[in-house]
Amino acid sequence: MLDAASPFAPAPIAEARLDVATRRLRQAIVTCELAPGDFAHEAGLAERFGLGRASVRVALTELAAARFVSRHARQGWRIAPIDGALIAAVLDGRRRLEPSLAAHRLSEPALSTAVTLLGMVQSVSGRTELAALATARAAERQLRNLLAAGAGVFAGDWLGGIWDHWDRIVRMLDLSGHAIPPADLGELVAALKAGDADLARRAIEREHREFADAVAHGFLAISAQPPRPHARSARKRGAPLSPLIAADRPIPLSKEKQS
Repeated sequence: MLDAASPFAPAPIAEARLDVATRRLRQAIVTCELAPGDFAHEAGLAERFGLGRASVRVALTELAAARFVSRHARQGWRIAPIDGALIAAVLDGRRRLEPSLAAHRLSEPALSTAVTLLGMVQSVSGRTELAALATARAAERQLRNLLAAGAGVFAGDWLGGIWDHWDRIVRMLDLSGHAIPPADLGELVAALKAGDADLARRAIEREHREFADAVAHGFLAISAQPPRPHARSARKRGAPLSPLIAADRPIPLSKEKQS
């Protein structure tokens, strides 16, 4: 086993720099600061975010494993587009993993924090300004992280990755002017407080249906807008911004929406 004295152990400062690079680039992708479908290259990202190029390369490799970016020869790294395949995968992952949260009991301190976060979301209910939406989204995500805290390390990591992609979808809709309302998690918190796992599971399933319907409506509205130019390589000077959603695949709708 490697210890701190081992010559093969990673230097703490170098390891910290890698963590910073991964977190910063992941945040930029999740918030659509790096737009879905755009191309970027390591030197440009290092300069833009004040990071070392080697750290950027390692961070991008890790983010590629999490499906946030993909590498393309002679074009650089492409930020994962938000398309039908991604949305379907996020919905499927949420449906598979989130119902397990219904069996967890929240401690009194956690319940108190949950109530505070719910109040923050409700305080900006109905508002569509980006600042108000950002407040609601941040509080909602903190609440989800709180609910996942008792799910275990592996489940928590899986849910965190799915929710990061979910955050990308929601952020893209916010920026496009077709924001969907923040999730209403009050019923879920109340059920967890009462220790009613069945009611909590039904609340989770209801929120899934509402989210899927809202996303479908949002993307239908976006598809009605004039098309934007396709993404180009980051190495081409004067490359325009890519569309926020890729037209690679159609957005899957529920059977009710298709009829």
